[in-house]
Amino acid sequence: MSSTAAFPPTSSLATGASRSFALPSPFRLQGGGELVGAVVAVETWGELNPSRDNAVLVFTGLSVGAHAASHSDGSAAGWWEKQIGSGKALDTDQLFVICVNSLGSCFGSTGPAATNPATGERYGTTFPLLHVADIARAGQAAVEQLGIQKLLAVVGPSLGGMTVMAHAAQFPAAARGLVSISGALAPHAYAVATRSLQREIVGTAWRNPAASKAELATAMRHARKVGVLSYIGGDLLETRFGRAPAQAPADTASGTRFEVESWLDYQAAKFERVFDPGSYWVISRAMDLFEFGALQPVASVATPAATLPLDTGNTAQVAAARTTGAARLRHERALVVGVHEDHLFPLEQQRQLADLVTAAGIPTKFLEMNSPHGHDAFLVEHEAFAQALKRFLNCLRQQDRGTAAA
Repeated sequence: MSSTAAFPPTSSLATGASRSFALPSPFRLQGGGELVGAVVAVETWGELNPSRDNAVLVFTGLSVGAHAASHSDGSAAGWWEKQIGSGKALDTDQLFVICVNSLGSCFGSTGPAATNPATGERYGTTFPLLHVADIARAGQAAVEQLGIQKLLAVVGPSLGGMTVMAHAAQFPAAARGLVSISGALAPHAYAVATRSLQREIVGTAWRNPAASKAELATAMRHARKVGVLSYIGGDLLETRFGRAPAQAPADTASGTRFEVESWLDYQAAKFERVFDPGSYWVISRAMDLFEFGALQPVASVATPAATLPLDTGNTAQVAAARTTGAARLRHERALVVGVHEDHLFPLEQQRQLADLVTAAGIPTKFLEMNSPHGHDAFLVEHEAFAQALKRFLNCLRQQDRGTAAA
């Protein structure tokens, strides 16, 4: 891709609230479907420098939008507020940070809650099969509209960590650095089982035209409770709540009322109010279908990834495909972070990812962390993550001056 006058001047690319970026139309999906007039919501922080080489792309977890941090207009704190800003890990005095709301989500990007232009009604259950590879291509489409030929780094936690790897597989030379936090090359059996149960709970109501809003809300709350329990370690729950009873009487569906139940109720109700059940179902399925080794480079953001017909139960075949995929990567440096207490994306998966990238010849830092917050550690253990991210990004920037740290 060459720079043209169609790209906005860098002086106009500064911190900004959510904007919609149009995707190629139709936007063909890896599963065979397509979206017409699709968009992704994007927020940015900092300024793109004249050479357009200081941009960091952030892919998100399943349930959050592009609002990763506040803006100077007094907007609310974002989901990664502690990591993005002046002097922080993603230092907006030096970097241009781009966060994209996942395709399929409900925070400004085209998803099941969006209107299908062919019918004038919500997509709902007619939303086509979505893959993580599609989410990655949609993010790269926004990057290219900004006139960025090469990113300094691509960063993502959880689903975002998977999307980082999907981006790397499809655009192996599009970024200098790769950061996967609590991600994976593919989900393992426990994660698939957990998410499939959540989809059964939500899907029973969402896919039933006769279901009431109350039934759908109840399904969302129950599914979220399953999800929360898969993210957070038992030690944290025991420390915070133990067997302490709540004040309310036990006139509940469970027949009991402990503090931990009240906390789960609060978490589930908060989520149900803001997240679309269709997005929950569609993106959750995309996560379970992800396999890094099956993806190959694409010719453009408008072209779905060619996929290898892998037998995912054949470990030798999958390992060989992953090795081939990693050998195509042209990143200069990688950071892989995992948490011992993470049940959903176990540490062994992070070690496997780091070993694969290292074997491909990419200098890789593998950081093992301990946190009772389990999979949610990246949202809570601010200082530890900030140190690792800042050091990694500084190393990339210093390589330009020939003074990279080991």
